[in-house]
Amino acid sequence: MNNHPESELLISFIWLLTVVAGIAWGLMTQPLRIAPKASIRFFFANLTLGSGIYLLTLHTAESELLTWFVADLAILCSFMLIGWGIQQLFKLHSTAARDSLIFLVTALLMLFAHLQHPHPIFLGILFSVTATVFLYSASRNNFQAIQKDFGSVAACLMSAPLYAVTLIFLVRALILSWPETETDAFVATYTVEAIPLLWCYVILTLTINIVMIGGALARLVAKIRQFAERDQLTGLWNRRAVLKKLQEMHLLWQKQQQSYSLILLDLDHFKQINDSLGHDAGDAALRRCATTLSAVVRTQDLVSRYGGEEFLLLFPGVTAVELPLIAEKIRATLAGCQLIWQNNPIELNASLGYITVYPGAKAEHLLTLADKAMYQAKAEGRNKACPAMIS
Repeated sequence: MNNHPESELLISFIWLLTVVAGIAWGLMTQPLRIAPKASIRFFFANLTLGSGIYLLTLHTAESELLTWFVADLAILCSFMLIGWGIQQLFKLHSTAARDSLIFLVTALLMLFAHLQHPHPIFLGILFSVTATVFLYSASRNNFQAIQKDFGSVAACLMSAPLYAVTLIFLVRALILSWPETETDAFVATYTVEAIPLLWCYVILTLTINIVMIGGALARLVAKIRQFAERDQLTGLWNRRAVLKKLQEMHLLWQKQQQSYSLILLDLDHFKQINDSLGHDAGDAALRRCATTLSAVVRTQDLVSRYGGEEFLLLFPGVTAVELPLIAEKIRATLAGCQLIWQNNPIELNASLGYITVYPGAKAEHLLTLADKAMYQAKAEGRNKACPAMIS
């Protein structure tokens, strides 16, 4: 058992931190149900980290194989679970298969090494390299996910602690690889020389949980933003969000003369769908229209539900020469899309008005002109695309 008072106190403190953090993540899983699938991974990450660090208290010069082996694997497992939790939190591609393979290979190498009674430096290097791989993967995923929603500055600030911990383990591996390294300060936990390493574990425990909490809050804020900017029925941008995007696009036009175009369309005879087949059929028609529009435009184009059965589409970089062909393609695609609702066919025709930004134009005036063109299309028999008349 560990006999140094200060190191015993540090390990007890680390154990307490992991227990409290584990309880907190358990509460987020049940009953709060805040990101439950990610929170359960963070709960087990703290549990395995605390268990591994507790087993370190049993390390002595005569420690049994099982104690050393399980302690190292428990801590590595916690790092792996942190990465999985971040992937689940931000709905990222899972690396569970790859990580499990790395973990299994590391476990087999450690087990073989223990049976051969190796020098502690070899096990320290193996542990540190695997920890670096797991933590770097988690750090990168955390950075990329936060950058997508909040920008590079926020991503750097919220991922820096995790990158710092990754760097610590990388430096530890390099130091242990250096000839004639004193191992007690970097491997053992039962001597006074191990106190700096134990302080690193204190910082590690706090840092990892701070990053995980920050990630959970970032995901929560991103969801709130999504609910505020997305139409709940179709999943498209809503009126408020698209008008904001339009102003940004118009400002770019004023500064850099980057052309843009817009199309305003309205589903024909939509009231008849609601009256004859019910509002559920109307909702299904709106969803089908949304998926069709999203599929026919480019990734950089913006599709929104402008209101009721109206949709507004923004096309950055599209000129007045290209726009009529795009509008006609959209009209024809919708006209060829038939929805079957309870054995009843629903035709998805639409009337479109379109316009490209021009010198002296205001964003609000472009919408007014596109709206007039759309109603002109309806007056001419519907299922038609009409250009706006610039006076």
